[in-house]
Amino acid sequence: MTAAGYALLALVVGLFLFDLATLGTRARRLLIVEGLLFAVGGFFIASPDSATWLAHQVGIGRGVDFVLYPVVIWLVRESLVNRHHRWAERERLSELVRTVAIDRAVSLPSGSEPGSFTSGSEPGPGDGVHGNGDSAGDPADAQSSGSSTSRTA
Repeated sequence: MTAAGYALLALVVGLFLFDLATLGTRARRLLIVEGLLFAVGGFFIASPDSATWLAHQVGIGRGVDFVLYPVVIWLVRESLVNRHHRWAERERLSELVRTVAIDRAVSLPSGSEPGSFTSGSEPGPGDGVHGNGDSAGDPADAQSSGSSTSRTA
């Protein structure tokens, strides 16, 4: 086996050990599947002639093609599944935001509007005033932006 083969085997083992340390027991099935795939990959790295022989048995010209075809198919599948999961998560987040907004709108005192406050009360976090991009309410922001107007309460 060449130095490149040893380097690739070290990479495979290192990746597996990293995943084992970071995922622990939370992803036991994932680690089992990954371990099996890495073992097969390690075998083909250590014995590339076996990959070529197996490729010829199934009608593929080169051993590397025999390994690359499933990898490319798997990567495309992972990309599509990941995209679907991100879309589903975004939908769940949108539904949660809608629910929270409706709950807060229903719980407002009668006659008040979102963002309005009674005399003597100050807006707090989550009241829709802080962090909305409106810098007119903060004197420090007004001074830094060059504005000479200030709001008085």
